[in-house]
Amino acid sequence: MKLAGLLLCLFLLPAPASGAAAAGPVALPPWFTETFLDFREDVAKAAKENRRLMVYFGQDGCPYCKELILTNFSQKRIADKAQKNFLSISLNIWGDREVTWTDGKKYSEKRLAAFLKIQFTPTLVFFDERGAIVARLNGYYPPHRFEAVLD
Repeated sequence: MKLAGLLLCLFLLPAPASGAAAAGPVALPPWFTETFLDFREDVAKAAKENRRLMVYFGQDGCPYCKELILTNFSQKRIADKAQKNFLSISLNIWGDREVTWTDGKKYSEKRLAAFLKIQFTPTLVFFDERGAIVARLNGYYPPHRFEAVLD
């Protein structure tokens, strides 16, 4: 009888706040582009449009990735600069999609992340018009610092 009463009390307790829903993936801004993940093509396309390639490495459930997307990318000045100056694509550091590196070598997303020694999410890698890495942001940067890198 005591066990039944205890179980009834457990069912009547309020449910915990839904932190699990917050841990799921957060939608990227619409200006992120879906490509065939051939960086040679992506760099060339960006250069033809007078832009550069920006690659975002993230993972589901990453609170700092969520902060970057919801705080930084939601600011009009940052979004406008990123959209105007960069061809932006995203990769999952644990993903299995095939990516072709600038030298033609093929990697899975997670193998490319290991090759580039990506240890933090979010990490953003910026390429010049020849496909060379010119900047890299490891981890979350607040909007004022992040915007300075975009400049």
